[in-house]
This record gives sequence, structure tokens and C-alpha cells, in this order.
Amino acid sequence: MSAKNKQSNLIVDDVEDLENDTVEDENEDEGTSTRGLTAPKGRATPGRRTQEVEEVKAETGIVSSVTSPFRSIGEYWEGVRSEMQKVVWPTREETQRLATIVLVVTIISSIVLGVLSLIFSAIIAAGLNSPLIVFGAIFLLAVVAFGFYLRSSNRGSTLF
Repeated sequence: MSAKNKQSNLIVDDVEDLENDTVEDENEDEGTSTRGLTAPKGRATPGRRTQEVEEVKAETGIVSSVTSPFRSIGEYWEGVRSEMQKVVWPTREETQRLATIVLVVTIISSIVLGVLSLIFSAIIAAGLNSPLIVFGAIFLLAVVAFGFYLRSSNRGSTLF
């Protein structure tokens, strides 16, 4: 038997199986099977809030507008406590390592910012003493920046 004949026989078998499945499904729809069917309740399913209020009514007999805010505060703190128990706290070594990293980065950034502040203070002081030099430096900086802009916008042509 050739491969083509085997393939066509498999397709015919699949079609027959599909037809048999649909016949079985039709028989089930006629009422022979009750799978997946439930009797209607005749009412809407109550929401979670409604169930909580009904539980409170069952416990106390009434729902007091005076005690319900305090109850919600208590429930809040109970939720906080349960969430805090789920937290995985770092070990002492991890805490020390992370604190060291934070301190080192803070010290380095403060040194860099201090140096930048001194540089700009010196530039401003020089500008107050001789504004022509500062104006020339700013103009030179603007020309260089414009040159880099032209160079990056026109990759095919060179500026220099």
C-alpha cells in the first residue's frame, strides 16, 4: 500500500470518527445525559459584601453603624499583620551589604556634585570679573555643539 493510500484512509477514518461523535452529541442533547446541567436557583447569587454583612448580622443580630467603622479598622490591621507575615526579610549580611552600597553611592555622588558646583562657581566668578571671556567660551561651546549636531544629522557628509 502506498503512502498516499494510507494518508487517504487515515482521513476517511477521522471523518467517520467525527460523524460518530456528532451523532453521540445529538443523543446527549435529547435528554439522555444531564452532564453540566443544574437546576436554576430562582434568585441572584449574592455578592461578597452582602455575604459579609449577613455574617455580621448572624453574629451580632444587627449591623451597627457605630461599630462598623471600628470593625473595618480591625480588619485592615488584621490584613496588614497577615501580609507582614508573608514578607521575606533580608538577612543581616544582606542588609549590611546593601547599606554599604547605598552609602558608597551617596558619597560618590555628593563628591561629583560638589566638584561640578565648584566648577560652575568658578565659571560664574570669572564671568562676573570679565564677561567677554565667558561670552567667548559660551559662543565657542555653542559652535562646537552645532557642529556635532550637523555631523550627526548628516551621516553621509563630514563637517571637518
